[in-house]
Amino acid sequence: MKKRGLLAVLLIAVMTLLCGCGGMSAEDAQSYAKSIMDASYKGEFDKYIEWTKSSEEEAKELYEGNIDATMQEAGFAGLGLSDELTESYRELFLNMIKQAKYEVGEAKDAGDKAYTIDISVEPFTAFEGLQDEVQAAVTAEMTSMTEVPDQNAINEMVFQKMYDLMAEKIASPTYGEATTVTITVKPDSDGVYYIDQTDMTALDDALFPSDNF
Repeated sequence: MKKRGLLAVLLIAVMTLLCGCGGMSAEDAQSYAKSIMDASYKGEFDKYIEWTKSSEEEAKELYEGNIDATMQEAGFAGLGLSDELTESYRELFLNMIKQAKYEVGEAKDAGDKAYTIDISVEPFTAFEGLQDEVQAAVTAEMTSMTEVPDQNAINEMVFQKMYDLMAEKIASPTYGEATTVTITVKPDSDGVYYIDQTDMTALDDALFPSDNF
């Protein structure tokens, strides 16, 4: 499975620019940053709704809609998988994102009404060695077959085995040593506070390292 900057990147890309105008205190900046992360990764919208003045329905639609966009970006539509397995992967990805482990530190004045915030991140490592495990499982299955199935059937079998392994690992996730990623909460030219996409991508990469997929 190809990692596309991971699923949460698309969620964050839409959510980070929705904070209302006006100045922020350090406490506000910390709360705002945590609300963005909790909404993007955990599907927890209470504080996000407060900051954005959006409804819970709007927040959930955004969250769910971007998961659908991520599924499309990952190429699932062209694999010929069953609707049941595709939906299982959608739920799996939602569960995986919710495994993100982070702590939002205090905001520090960075000048020009901006704040820097250190985020302590524990990288998700549960999928280390996954490709080798999938290959071994698929090889064992193919060896026992008396007829060669068509490509769609092969895809279904391969992705079912990968799903089974991933679901087991998500149920008992493992994490690496904590690292720190610094983000900046700052106003744009209109005074609307946001977190730059490069900061959020760095956070995402730290939470879900690509070499673990």
